[in-house]
Amino acid sequence: MFLVVLMYSILALTFVFAKKALNYTSPFFLIGFRMIIAGSILLLYQRFFSNKPFKIEKKDYILFFKTALFHIYFAFNLEFWALQYVSAIKSTLIFTATPFVSAILAYFLLSQKLSTKKVIGIIVGIGGLVPIISLHVQTGAEFKAIACFALPDAVLFLAVISGAYAWFLVMRLMERGYGLGMINGMAMLVGGILSMCTAIAFEDLSHPVSNWPVFLVWLFLLILAANIIFYNMFGWLLNRYTITFLTFSGILSPSFGTIYEWLFFGGKIGWQHITSLIFVASGLFIFYRDELKKKPQLPPFDAS
Repeated sequence: MFLVVLMYSILALTFVFAKKALNYTSPFFLIGFRMIIAGSILLLYQRFFSNKPFKIEKKDYILFFKTALFHIYFAFNLEFWALQYVSAIKSTLIFTATPFVSAILAYFLLSQKLSTKKVIGIIVGIGGLVPIISLHVQTGAEFKAIACFALPDAVLFLAVISGAYAWFLVMRLMERGYGLGMINGMAMLVGGILSMCTAIAFEDLSHPVSNWPVFLVWLFLLILAANIIFYNMFGWLLNRYTITFLTFSGILSPSFGTIYEWLFFGGKIGWQHITSLIFVASGLFIFYRDELKKKPQLPPFDAS
């Protein structure tokens, strides 16, 4: 459980790094440039330092390509486009649907069912976000803005579905004997190339970065925290926990985000944040206790 908490404390930092990097470039270029570099690093490590074979079987080509599409290209590009129009609090609400999406996918793809305790844990944990939401919704107009569901909201929800589904593809590739360096590296490289093509088509790349030295510093931190540590730690933890639990644990991110805002940007921590953290931790504990009773299974499911 400690590693899950540590993983999401690192993930919350990536939002700070990404926001800083975006001050110097455009979204699609950042995704493409970042993923190409990160994917190349992981593949080089896999080639020279891993004992796993550096080879992809022909029958797995389509599965690897699907992983690149859903794990990187759709998940990141749809999200970054939508976040230009969706408020931070509304995006948080949409991302809270991730454990439910994962649970539905697990039911159909792996025949996994949620126990009553796990459902209660999810409800308690997500309910813990209400105090934080109340800080941002104080008028009828603000509530109406959140309640209204527009095209950018739908696109962001598609990004959530894409990201959740991708982990099932990653699990399948792991079951077929591929290392995380190969899986994530290939997905990032291919997804990054596709993202760079999107950037060329829709963004002005005559001067893609306004300040290269500063941009590269934030890019390095982003790649290290997100692409190298988080993605591979998440994949490794799939050997111990279900996808539903790991995605549900993502509700820790707003709490860590509040702490980082206080540390780095002078934000304030009120009773709402403390109350939220208590409920989120309680929900995770309820889910986690039930999670320990059963390790995730990988029954046959052909994603290729």
